Amino acid sequence: MPNTAARATEAYLNECAQPGSRLRHLMTEVDVSVDWLKSWRVAARPLIADEAELRAFGDDLAAVFGLLTELPARCFDGDLGRFCEFLGIDERRAALMRRLGDAPPPMYGRSDMYHDGAAYRLLEFNVGSPVGGMEMAELLGSAMLRVPAFAQFAAEHGLRQHDTGADIALTLREAAKPVAVDDPVVAILEAPGGLTAYGHRRQALADQLMGHGLTSRVGELSDLEFVRGKPHLDGTPIDLILRYFGLEEMLAHPEGEALLEPVFRAHQDGAVVLWTPFSSNPFGNKGTLALLSERAADAATFTPAERSLIERLVPWSRVLGRPGTAVDRRLIEECRERREELVLKPTGLSGGQGVVVGRYADPRRWREVIEAGAATGALVQQEVRPNEEGVIDPQTGERQDWRILWGAFVTPNGLAGGLGRMVPPGGDGVISNSADPNTRSTCVFLR
Repeated sequence: MPNTAARATEAYLNECAQPGSRLRHLMTEVDVSVDWLKSWRVAARPLIADEAELRAFGDDLAAVFGLLTELPARCFDGDLGRFCEFLGIDERRAALMRRLGDAPPPMYGRSDMYHDGAAYRLLEFNVGSPVGGMEMAELLGSAMLRVPAFAQFAAEHGLRQHDTGADIALTLREAAKPVAVDDPVVAILEAPGGLTAYGHRRQALADQLMGHGLTSRVGELSDLEFVRGKPHLDGTPIDLILRYFGLEEMLAHPEGEALLEPVFRAHQDGAVVLWTPFSSNPFGNKGTLALLSERAADAATFTPAERSLIERLVPWSRVLGRPGTAVDRRLIEECRERREELVLKPTGLSGGQGVVVGRYADPRRWREVIEAGAATGALVQQEVRPNEEGVIDPQTGERQDWRILWGAFVTPNGLAGGLGRMVPPGGDGVISNSADPNTRSTCVFLR
């Protein structure tokens, strides 16, 4: 991490370590509900990133996204069906992903990356609208800046918050132009039953968008009513659907495809914009980064500048196995031999579920997960060691070094801010809210 951000971070920690420091107890002073803080399992402090470095990474990320969306053309003669087949996507899912055509999806989502001490390295690219954290990043950062002690520290050290909400509002306004003459009415929609767990998060995002002048409603896909092909929510005509319902959720619902079809038709007829369409899904698949890595040295596929970009951002990655394909015994043996430097990620799971870091597994356990991954589908990736940063315990004043997972949001207009997740010492090397209950989330300030 560049010295400017590192110095600001160290100054923050030093101030937190002082007896009577208000910064140490920052999270008890923010004007955010206790329930909301618990639901996000918020960390005791924010992260500070070097703005120039993070923006450069955002530019590289946009370039990588362009390469990902060109993989069908570069590697499969433009056949998106073959591309989906390579990724292990079955015909039913591929048909829904292609229901609105084969045009490349918009750049919208969140990358997960580690900083290895020299640069950010891309671990996963979550492409599409159902990504978490966009509402938390701005809400938490704004609340921190309303605490006088933190506002003073931020001013003294030149910290600023990226306005993620403004980026999202701009993105949705631009996306809705084919439908809405004036500002669009946005429906933030979960799958049926989804608001039970995520309603407060979706409402937080709706409140942000309304703060930027967009009329926003929160509901579930099953709440929509169609009047002459136009979707309505609670009697209000909708111009843009901000999709938080996932494909797997809808396939698991007994009426899922029937609920999706009128939305698809309304999108095609110009009555509403579905943001984002399911065409985003293949490019967020773990196998796309593996394909990028596998072909990185191929001069017939990528230019020298593109190969340099891939090498700079993407760790060595391979698809270990996909359902219905022959097992590559040479790759399995290579992965067994490289246990202490690899990570295995099941392709059918998300949120860190099923991830195994080789150096935390004994040889027998590693052999078992490699064989299982070859049968059911998995990604193997060169492990990137994350940077560690100090955290001052608010109760004791003691300092521990926590491992950091960074996240960067992107829209068609580029970098849209970020967030961080962190875990204390110990554990199995996986930083994930769903995989490790000790994981904490926080916002990112720029220096």
